[in-house]
Amino acid sequence: MSDRTAVGRFQGASASPLVSVVVGAALLIAVLWPLGELVSSAAITQVDREVIEQSVEIRVPLLNSFMHFLTFLGGALFVTLVLGAAGVIVYIVERQKRWPIFLAWTIVGSVGLDNLIKMLVDRPRPDFQRLTDVTGSAFPSGHSSTAAALFLALAFLLTRRMNGGRTWVWGVAVVLACLVAVSRVYLGAHWPTDVIGGLALGGCWTGVMAQATAAWASSEGGEGPEG
Repeated sequence: MSDRTAVGRFQGASASPLVSVVVGAALLIAVLWPLGELVSSAAITQVDREVIEQSVEIRVPLLNSFMHFLTFLGGALFVTLVLGAAGVIVYIVERQKRWPIFLAWTIVGSVGLDNLIKMLVDRPRPDFQRLTDVTGSAFPSGHSSTAAALFLALAFLLTRRMNGGRTWVWGVAVVLACLVAVSRVYLGAHWPTDVIGGLALGGCWTGVMAQATAAWASSEGGEGPEG
């Protein structure tokens, strides 16, 4: 094999993770941007409003406290603490830098895409009987996208080498992300379609980062993700 051929193959392998990330981000923006415009229509917003009004009717102090706890699971403080701890643990166990980087960029990318799409869509928040402080526009839900990215990324790492019980781990991750999403609607911070968009964003972006990490592992001649 000539030196030129070897260099070309190395450059192609090294570029593949970046290509996966860029293409994945572009596709998510291309899908969620027009979707955000669609769900901002008066007809869909009216359906969203009816759902929130129904959630207001079932509010009681104990349930309010529980929903505040759930929404905390998608907030910056909790996500940062879990991300830091998980990053350290996975590096100690695996001794490979790709896994902490996978975790970090799954969250960072989810937050960045969420803010970008929010800016492009600029959907107003629900404007009545809100039980939590909010900033920025509505679509997609940042708490929902971050929760989905965090819990699914953790499930991905936990199940890589598991022989059994994978369904339970993935099931818990999905349920936790969905509960965070429900809490955002219950507290009046988001329309239902916002949290659906957020869950889609976080889940799909985690898949993109998993594929990029697999490509990185292949380019280094290492072991790719399992499961």
